[in-house]
Amino acid sequence: MEDEKITKTLYELRNEIEVNTDLKKQLRKTFVKKSRKRKWKNAWIPLLTAAILFLAFLLSNEQMPHVKASSLKIANSISFLDIGSGEITAYTYHDGRLYLSLEGRGIFVYENEFKQVLNDAPNSFSRSSKEEKLLFTNNGDVFLFDVKTTKSEKLLDGTSDSSYIYPEWKDQNHIYLTKVTDKEKQIVEVNMQTKEESIIASGEMASFVEKEQKLVFERHGEIIIYNVKSGKETIVDRGKNPSVTNDGNYISYVKERSGFEDVWITDMDLETKNKVTTNPPPRYEPSVKGMYRYQLPIWGNDERTLYVMKNRNDGENEPAKIMKIELSEQSSTEIETVKSYLQALIVRDDDFAKSLLKDPPEFLTYSNPKQIGFHILETTNNEQSTSVKAEVYWTDIALAYYKVSTYELTLMKENERYVIETVKELNTTELLANEQNEIEMVKDGKGEALFSLQDIPQSLIQAEDIRFSSLLNTHDEKNVIFSLQGMDETSGVTLFSFNRETKSFNLLATLKGGIMEKVALDATGRYLTADYLTDAFDSKLFIFDLEKGKQTDFTNVRSVFWKEDKLILEEVAETHSMYYQYDPHTGSKKNY
Repeated sequence: MEDEKITKTLYELRNEIEVNTDLKKQLRKTFVKKSRKRKWKNAWIPLLTAAILFLAFLLSNEQMPHVKASSLKIANSISFLDIGSGEITAYTYHDGRLYLSLEGRGIFVYENEFKQVLNDAPNSFSRSSKEEKLLFTNNGDVFLFDVKTTKSEKLLDGTSDSSYIYPEWKDQNHIYLTKVTDKEKQIVEVNMQTKEESIIASGEMASFVEKEQKLVFERHGEIIIYNVKSGKETIVDRGKNPSVTNDGNYISYVKERSGFEDVWITDMDLETKNKVTTNPPPRYEPSVKGMYRYQLPIWGNDERTLYVMKNRNDGENEPAKIMKIELSEQSSTEIETVKSYLQALIVRDDDFAKSLLKDPPEFLTYSNPKQIGFHILETTNNEQSTSVKAEVYWTDIALAYYKVSTYELTLMKENERYVIETVKELNTTELLANEQNEIEMVKDGKGEALFSLQDIPQSLIQAEDIRFSSLLNTHDEKNVIFSLQGMDETSGVTLFSFNRETKSFNLLATLKGGIMEKVALDATGRYLTADYLTDAFDSKLFIFDLEKGKQTDFTNVRSVFWKEDKLILEEVAETHSMYYQYDPHTGSKKNY
């Protein structure tokens, strides 16, 4: 498994290397020419140069190992972007960025931040790009969008009788479009130089597969493969919203069965198919429809990442979500399965969590107390199963309550993947404020008072009317980190640490005019996060380096959970919320 991770990392690094296409063409010509005898003063120099150039050429052309669609397994799944204002009319992926069109608002890009780059709001994007150029349609017209300059120009006008949607590149001078008239939808090819148009087939939403010279599109609820050279058509499956990987090996689409929509993938040669989402029924009442409605499954740069838009189908007024599905030809290990399960519980993705359980209960997560982190302790291999022990950290929002539970999860292999058969709680340690205003530690039912409000030096206390608020145990249980919440409007929050050995208190930070929500530690115990609300009820967060005593502040940001020593953050705005990963060691962030 370690080799596979290294290989995947190398492929990701390869995608970040800028490739000189002109040099590649020259190299191809050089390699097929007959070698000439030539004297060199340092004969090793051309050999070394050729080796380096050849290696660069080889790496730039190598593809990820291709496996059948049925062999791809879900390694992870998470909803990382919620859009609460403006309907998502279209979106696409290009060079590590998602471009989304919000109705009435324009084009936005997601890359560590969510920002507007164009006022026009397309109703469809091209799946592919040429260099740094994307295509989009708006009000029946076709536009070219330069992602570097964020400028657009009109390429083609629709008419009163017909309009264009779903643009797709064929080559630098030709594009495919769906032409919509009162009578039908047709796939047409347009020469951008002459504006000449030719009809290809009846259908819509075409994806072009350059190496196969094929078009994949939708027609009357069926996914069709069309051979551009021969004109032959092949039915893939019932479905809608087809999209093809950049390498042309897989097709993704949405398929409905008995009212339940799911995202499927299939091989281009149609040998195998695979369902990659889990759409449960609504929780509270029987229904002939699944909980979710899926749209526009599109591929990332590689063949192992899918992005899918999903909406609730059960009347809940929730924003549209963009979900990221990571696929792998290798089955997730026992530890990876447990990590995915615990992560799903933290972000309250019950549906994905249930897919990892053999016999899932009706409910898995509740509002409070809630999980805020976990740590894998050990793994034991038995004859027919594997046991994984993990610590799970819980808190009760804005209250003085913290719990560490040790669980043993038993996993069995089923259909070439691991499923969790049983989840057993072995022991618990709770930290809470009791009725005597004492912080008490309770281990498996036995309590021990650690300190009270009266024990805190009065010189450290900022207000008279206070109560204990969010708190936690450090991983070695030598220190308690706790907060005191002021109860009047002008008071804020003070954050302390208490050393259990020396019985001493240390003031860590003072937050004016705030309400503490939760505190959490990273896996190393060095970095502490504190989430709080100001009087204006803006979400604020600070990360405290306990080793160096330094503080980093964020506004309109919430912590989601610590992924070892990296923090998953949620940026919250009036119109959207989004996840990204933050490294406190470097102060850098990246897309989730």
